[in-house]
Amino acid sequence: MAKKKKEDKATTADQIIKNHVWFSTIPGWLPIPLVDLAAVTAVQIDMIKQLCELYDKDYNSQKGKSVVLALFSTIGGRLPAYAIRSSLKSIPMIGWALGGASLAAFAGASTYATGVVFKEHFDQGGTLKDINPESFKEFYKKQFMKGKDIVEDVLEKDKDKEE
Repeated sequence: MAKKKKEDKATTADQIIKNHVWFSTIPGWLPIPLVDLAAVTAVQIDMIKQLCELYDKDYNSQKGKSVVLALFSTIGGRLPAYAIRSSLKSIPMIGWALGGASLAAFAGASTYATGVVFKEHFDQGGTLKDINPESFKEFYKKQFMKGKDIVEDVLEKDKDKEE
């Protein structure tokens, strides 16, 4: 019985992560540069809150924000490129198209990696209070790349359907 409950929780956690990945791709298409980053952060914080509720863990918005930012800094080398792609959206027509797709993939991948890190931590019995982003650095990077592949595949399939 306990094993079934754990499997149900894992399935629900995966669904929460998946839903938030797709929600996080939407701000990438917003035509206003850098507003997308704030919107993606809000989506990720909501995801953490829902995962905390699922795993019966106390939630604190300040701690959630700090962990999201700490995990995001793991891929900080990509931040300048993110800012450049975001600012490309200010170029009428072509900038929005060029920046939107890559930002959507970046946001989805980041959200995926963040969700998987929290799921892994909570599955190990951890809490929001004791999560150490530094200990998940390499795991986050791997999950980011996996998330990027997942989102890009879906975006590519959607693009093929339109053609």
